Amino acid sequence: MKKNKKGICIIIFGYSGAGKTSLSKFIHPHVEKKIGKTLLINGDDFRELLYAFDKKYGYTLKDRSKSAISVYKILNIILDQNINVIYNNIGLNKFAHQVWQSNIKNLINVYIDAKIKNIINFGKKKKIYKLKKDVVGVHIKSYLPKNINIKVKNDFKTPLQKISKELIIKLNKIL
Repeated sequence: MKKNKKGICIIIFGYSGAGKTSLSKFIHPHVEKKIGKTLLINGDDFRELLYAFDKKYGYTLKDRSKSAISVYKILNIILDQNINVIYNNIGLNKFAHQVWQSNIKNLINVYIDAKIKNIINFGKKKKIYKLKKDVVGVHIKSYLPKNINIKVKNDFKTPLQKISKELIIKLNKIL
């Protein structure tokens, strides 16, 4: 993907606890060195920002879908300034992917493939997966888009540094 007057948006998605935030932090310096100024934004950061503007989106499928419109509009404001974005979020939502694919130019979809059972066994997100509602992959059916540019697997046995190196190699072929 050639750099032009609009920034590149890398959306990293997968289940809660799949390693999206950690992998994003590992790859961020490399991406910024390769293509220029790059913001790292977490899905929860967007939720807090939207909440501050009285867009009180929750975790239901309907709320997750509605927030996708606000998210792409904010992303495009940043991208229009020729600033790149790494945006990590659960994102296993059909409507969100359709909106982002249709409205964000220079989009790269990165899927972190991790099994919920392995995430729970790893131990970091046990509380989330014990919730009684609105958990993607448990109560909300997850959607895996067909237009994934990069897929990396997190089995929780391979160190994240090694997975991030694999991701960087794959990104280098696209950027």
